[in-house]
Amino acid sequence: MTETLRGTADTGNRQEKINAALDAIAYLEQQERYDEVIPVYEDLVGRYPDDVELLFQMATIMLRNGNLRESVAHLRKVLFMKPEHLPARANMGNALLLLGYMEQAREAFEAVVEAQPKNRNALYGLATILIKQHEHAAAEPYARGLVQQIPNSPPALTLLGDALSAETKAEAALLNYRNAIKLDPTYVPAQLGLARLLIIRKKGEEALEHLSDAHRLQPRNVDVMIAMGHAHLLQDNMGSAIESFELAHACEPENAGALVNLSIGKRKMGLVYAGVLHAAAAWRLTPGNKQVGNALGAALAAAGATDAARDVLVSFSRNTGLSEKTTTTIKEIEYLAEQGYERPIREEQEETNNEDVSLSQPSSEPYNEVEQDAVTNEDPQILLEETGELFEESVMAPAEETEANSGS
Repeated sequence: MTETLRGTADTGNRQEKINAALDAIAYLEQQERYDEVIPVYEDLVGRYPDDVELLFQMATIMLRNGNLRESVAHLRKVLFMKPEHLPARANMGNALLLLGYMEQAREAFEAVVEAQPKNRNALYGLATILIKQHEHAAAEPYARGLVQQIPNSPPALTLLGDALSAETKAEAALLNYRNAIKLDPTYVPAQLGLARLLIIRKKGEEALEHLSDAHRLQPRNVDVMIAMGHAHLLQDNMGSAIESFELAHACEPENAGALVNLSIGKRKMGLVYAGVLHAAAAWRLTPGNKQVGNALGAALAAAGATDAARDVLVSFSRNTGLSEKTTTTIKEIEYLAEQGYERPIREEQEETNNEDVSLSQPSSEPYNEVEQDAVTNEDPQILLEETGELFEESVMAPAEETEANSGS
């Protein structure tokens, strides 16, 4: 295809040539065969490097294909040539969000919203980022503005539910989640959001019904598995809870949220060395994270390593790393856990379990996974400016990012 284009005689005007080439690959785009489409765009852009719209279209295709860094590079060229190109700036926000550059993505979306307050892409992206940054009250107006435009959109209703869930508006959040599910019973983010609120309300059985549906639809969704573990805990089913956390860990070995929950669960079962093992692994992934540090400190205390536990917990205030002695102690306990040894919990040590705040999420932000440095397995939908369609973030994960994060 590319060679044919390169050999085309220089006849007719430039736009006719571009249109003819794009018409020839339109069916490939419709079938999402982007790997075959991109070389054609690259050839055209090479021949007409000053065509801003052509460059934008290629960057958008790359975004859809998961070539995020390449997409960002070309979108920057578009914005350099045409700074007022709002669709390019919105798609830049999408790409940066998927790459985990939250602040840069937020700036891009804010610029679009300022110039075009009803831009769906930017409203969705900005609300998503604000929720990730625990600014739910600030996210609500943007999510509500999106719902006003597309009231029958499950992703938009779910986004508004997410924004409301952390405030004192649980009833409104539940209503939005239920409306989203009514419109699309297969929409997993709505099922998950509803289940999390039900867990907070101690309705474990009803939460499990929704989570079971979500797990059937997305069997490798780690957030669903972790929520299932919490729902099982509400029903005093520790074995099933641990099984859910272990399954989440198996799907994503480097997911800090899964590791922290597994650590807490193992510790509650009396497997305190295993609790240290998993919490220490989470700490290495997110050093300095207070939630993870709480879990590690509690596990070390239960294992009898009180000095090490104290060192972990005070490391936040002094903003330093762990001492060499603490590191050695952790490694020794990890070795024992790997060899299958365990330390029985004496009655007086069980008091240390009072530190069992929900360490997989801050108390003001229930059931929010331990924060990661990069976006991996979140469920937000991003509105592509070019088409106005919704697509799942997980679909956009590039191969290099997916392998690096062991995500799905």
